Amino acid sequence: MRQGLKRVAHRRDDALTGVRWDRLEHLLAAHYRNAGYQVTHVGTGASAGRFDGGVDLELRRDGRLLLVQVKHWNAYKVPHNDVHQLIGVMVNAKADGAIVVTSGEFTRAAIEAAVRNGHVQLIDGDELRAMLGPLPDAPPAATRTADTLAAQVGEHLLNTALNRAVPAGRRAAKSYAKATGIALLLKFIALCLLLLVAYQVIQGLSRNLNLSLQNVGRSAVVTPPRYEAAPSVAPPRAAIALVPAAQNFCIERDPRTGATVDRCVEHATRPKPTLAEVRESQRKADAAMEVLRASTPEM
Repeated sequence: MRQGLKRVAHRRDDALTGVRWDRLEHLLAAHYRNAGYQVTHVGTGASAGRFDGGVDLELRRDGRLLLVQVKHWNAYKVPHNDVHQLIGVMVNAKADGAIVVTSGEFTRAAIEAAVRNGHVQLIDGDELRAMLGPLPDAPPAATRTADTLAAQVGEHLLNTALNRAVPAGRRAAKSYAKATGIALLLKFIALCLLLLVAYQVIQGLSRNLNLSLQNVGRSAVVTPPRYEAAPSVAPPRAAIALVPAAQNFCIERDPRTGATVDRCVEHATRPKPTLAEVRESQRKADAAMEVLRASTPEM
């Protein structure tokens, strides 16, 4: 048994097993054309090249691109390496999906890999036979040409070599995932920095607004000037008459009674605001500031 490959649980011996691998590619191309796809046969079955780049058929319909890889295996199961390889090719080609077809079976790991990706369809031998319909009976094993057997052996050897090497598709898929993760991380960091700068600017504006409103509220509380009380005994009229009117700005004469009034003494004797009045004035100023902040969110 070849290293790294598992034998199929049920080995078939029917008309499909007698079909050459390149003939199977042509049969699948015809099937998808009949299903309404525009088919481009790029595999070695059409080009006679040595390598197919991991894709045998390209299917196009309704603006979507599907890649098909055909594995005409009957003795061994198709492993997960082939699924990962096609996923990498699909990502590089920016295709919408991929299909892996085998005339035999898939390993459990291959099935799980396709399910995780969500864009890869697996078609095993049972589904393939249902798709293609009845084929002419296969010739006896003794009459199979050496060319057919050599082609099948060469296909197995090629796939075994690819499985032992690090699949290019897996490297491509990992590179793509790594690049996508780095791009998302950079975008997240840039967004965080932008939010941090915006937060600092808003905090600065808020602090400045609070200081301005507090200054406005405090300026509303005016402390009356303090004056020294003048003597309670009014000066003689003769003394008042001798002082120029421009200098006696505190002394005024009542035009109705003719009596003199000291306005400085009158202002000084007014009652000073109490501590409770000062606190009430401060409370009103703070309340006005809260109303202004609630009604002006952009500030």
